[in-house]
Amino acid sequence: MKKRLIYFLSQKHIRSSMAEAWAKKLAVTDAQFISGSWCHTQTSPFVADALHEYAMEPPTTMPVTPSQQLLNEADLIVTIYDSASELAPGFPAELKDKIMYWDIKDPELSIDEPAKWAHYQEVCDNIATSVKGLEKVLL
Repeated sequence: MKKRLIYFLSQKHIRSSMAEAWAKKLAVTDAQFISGSWCHTQTSPFVADALHEYAMEPPTTMPVTPSQQLLNEADLIVTIYDSASELAPGFPAELKDKIMYWDIKDPELSIDEPAKWAHYQEVCDNIATSVKGLEKVLL
């Protein structure tokens, strides 16, 4: 049986990597989860710290850059963006039925460290809730 391909995509890979980590904890056995970024890859130690709060590790795989072939092969493309500061990428019309948008804040917009850490925790919680909602769609 072919596994469904679920592709999490965010501007800097920070939020999509968190989503991939959460998705791999789901009780969904017929799906492969990958993540990437549409702009550039950025890392932050806060990603690992936020996931460690839940005894989870960030993905060890490299972010997967979107290509037309990957977008065509994906069964679902979850686009995570912050509507207050980012424009979600546009996709060809033929992909519209498999695109899902999650409007989740970019934690990197916080300047000072204590506030940034709190934003990462909040974003991690929001992504966890969204991924758990996705589980109902996938089962």
